[in-house]
Amino acid sequence: MIHIAICDDELQELDRSNRLLKQYMHEHPQYEISTHSFSAPLELLAYVESKNSFDVLLLDVYMPGLLGTDAARELRDMGDNCQIVFLTTSRDHAIDAFSLNAAHYLVKPYSEKEFFVVLDKVLDNLTKKEGYITVKSTEGISRIELNKLVYSETENHLQRLYLSDGRIIDVRRPSTEIFELLDEDPRFYKCGSTYIINMDYIVELTSKCVVFSTGAKITMLSRKYTEFKKLYMDYSYNR
Repeated sequence: MIHIAICDDELQELDRSNRLLKQYMHEHPQYEISTHSFSAPLELLAYVESKNSFDVLLLDVYMPGLLGTDAARELRDMGDNCQIVFLTTSRDHAIDAFSLNAAHYLVKPYSEKEFFVVLDKVLDNLTKKEGYITVKSTEGISRIELNKLVYSETENHLQRLYLSDGRIIDVRRPSTEIFELLDEDPRFYKCGSTYIINMDYIVELTSKCVVFSTGAKITMLSRKYTEFKKLYMDYSYNR
């Protein structure tokens, strides 16, 4: 089941997005989709914090009380890694959207075709991200969902796998062997001999550090920065 939320303070726009979404669901029966609507960003944040997150969020930017980009930043601070599509009448917040790992930036008034193309993109992203690796950890056999693997770090001959739900799994295998399991997945980048990074979780990248949406922060190898920055930019634009 794919869980999609729409948040827009303009009821007419909210109704239109819901109608388009229902039409998309009718034309794409291969997807099992549930929907939820919010007319205020604080309502959305309270729901996510107390209940559960969504796979896809269609989020208006200009709303009273809290901008959609600020709401998205709070979600990222919670460790939420949903596919966010910003809906807006202006391109002024495109840079903010990019820094928040937005899947797309849809300018109103958008057409049915544009809306469907964006949904095709984000649902395809979700489909590609389904998958897992199975590793022998110090605790036994562990199945790691790839969309929950934030990064891996080499420490004292162990690979420490840091997951978005807070778990840390230690594996007695070289980082090269772990990366071989991930090599065909474009999300993952091997940064030197120490780190394997899931680029979907990056919220800040500098020549000194990488910051993840979970709040984790690791040191960036200066000799790898130029290569990694280009790879990350290419990945972000094309995903």
